[in-house]
Amino acid sequence: MNAVDVAVALLVPPGTAVVLVGGEGDTDLRQRIGLGEQVVLVDGGRLSPRRLRRVVRAAGMVVDRELSVLPSLAEPAFVVEDAGPSMRWFWNAFATVPPGRAGGSLLITLATRAARHRPFLPGVGHLVAGRLVIAHRP
Repeated sequence: MNAVDVAVALLVPPGTAVVLVGGEGDTDLRQRIGLGEQVVLVDGGRLSPRRLRRVVRAAGMVVDRELSVLPSLAEPAFVVEDAGPSMRWFWNAFATVPPGRAGGSLLITLATRAARHRPFLPGVGHLVAGRLVIAHRP
């Protein structure tokens, strides 16, 4: 069980549909998700927030929560609410050089330390290659 599985188990009821969204998105969500039902959309691409919001709009759904999967969907270790205060807390408490990463560790250390005090930190979630969106049909 990885961080994504745990987050889904904690945030939505058992049996909630989990849909992996590809490049163009899942176009038949409107037919598959009933009124009032929740769905978890998962995207492993970079810059996925715009794509996922487009899929949600096209399906006539409303976003409940947006979460970033760090460091990526391929190697999920953390799932963080994509909001300024949550991302700042995570960055200050957990962001560090990943284990086993020797090459470039000095640059990664400098970047994580510098980013702790920058206003762009709330936007980090838009750059990572992993995102969960929990949405429902009103």
